[in-house]
Amino acid sequence: MNDLRLVMRAADLLAEGGFRVWLFGGWAEELHGLRPPGAHADVDLLYPAPDFRRLDEFLAAAALDEWTGKRRPYKRAFELDGVPIELFLVERDAGGWFTDFDAGRHRWPANVFARGAWPPVASADALEGYRAAYGSLHARAA
Repeated sequence: MNDLRLVMRAADLLAEGGFRVWLFGGWAEELHGLRPPGAHADVDLLYPAPDFRRLDEFLAAAALDEWTGKRRPYKRAFELDGVPIELFLVERDAGGWFTDFDAGRHRWPANVFARGAWPPVASADALEGYRAAYGSLHARAA
């Protein structure tokens, strides 16, 4: 069942592996009050790092069911109790935080990685900016 306990387990599992992640997507929107409580199909996390090398090694060593279809340059995924856990790579350059999606680069606001909660939750600014850009970032080729 995809509930807050599962969200906490996913964050704890990754933290125990040495990974800092921030809750993102529908769960984060709900916790910020940007959408009403409801059912969630997955758990989305932001992963600030230069690449996925360490995470890939961790997923392989932990024998987590990684989905080959969700292995993209900007995303990794695995299942926890049958619930998809998706991690989005967030890199940093001189211009700040960004993710290179298939259809383009998304620049995150400077405050994307809000602090103070467990698990950490991406800022409301980051959630709203991503939601506004979603269509252009994930545009499908005709």
